[in-house]
Parts: sequence; structure tokens; C-alpha cells
Amino acid sequence: MGHYPAFICENGHTIKTSADSCTDKFCSTCGARVIHKCPNCNSVIRGKDRDAYGFAAIYITPAYCKDCGKPYPWTINAIEATVLMLKEEPEPTFDEQQKLIDILPDVITETPRTPLAAVRMRKAIATAGKFVAEGLRKFAIDFGCEVLKKQLDL
Repeated sequence: MGHYPAFICENGHTIKTSADSCTDKFCSTCGARVIHKCPNCNSVIRGKDRDAYGFAAIYITPAYCKDCGKPYPWTINAIEATVLMLKEEPEPTFDEQQKLIDILPDVITETPRTPLAAVRMRKAIATAGKFVAEGLRKFAIDFGCEVLKKQLDL
């Protein structure tokens, strides 16, 4: 009954989700530290359901801690990287950039502002330069909630 702990690197690469322990200290993909507890409240990151049938259950890496509501390191890293990428582009204007930055958390999780986030992302992808448009599209694919992906046809 319950869930296994999840072992995930600070950049969001899932290491293990169906075991009680993991000997990996660092990610073999990117070298980041592997964690299994929330850095803010120390609660265990939820892995796969212990009652799931074998290893077939799909695991979705959580963006926020279920106990304290704070973003996990990979969520923070993804948002910060996207903000820096947006600032590389001379267009959109500062106000347009800030509007996009403000909705990034609503891209990741389904909130009442997610439809607005989808509209702003669609506009930005259509009008931004190739580099930023592709970066925004990749951010939406990799970190976007299912509602947003559906609205953007991803």
C-alpha cells in the first residue's frame, strides 16, 4: 500500500520510482545531485504506486511538493532557464516578456490561468524568433500540463 519514493536529479531526470532505495548520488545523464525528499519540507517525493501492476504504470514527475506546495528544483530550473531564454530575444517588448514570465507556472500545472497561459504561449511561439519559439515549444512539451498541451496541439 502507498507509494515508493522517487529518486530524481535536481534537473528532473527520473532515476528510480519503483524501489525503496537508490545508490546513485548523482545523475548519469547530467551530473546533478539525486534527491528523494523535498528540499523545503523534507517530505519524500512520491514515486509509483506500490499496488500498480508491475512496472507498467506511467510515472509523471511532479512539479511541486504535495506537502508544502513549493516547486521542486527541476521546476525552478526549467522556469529560470526559460526566463533567461526570453530575455535573449530583443522582441517581445519588456511588458510582453513579463506577461510570459508571469504565466510560466500556469504552463506547468493546471490552474484557472492555464487557458490564458496557452493563449500567451501560442502568440509568443508564433511571433518570437526561431530560437525563442523553439525554446518555448520545448518548454511546453517537456513541462506543460496536459490541458496546455492539448490547447497548443502538442
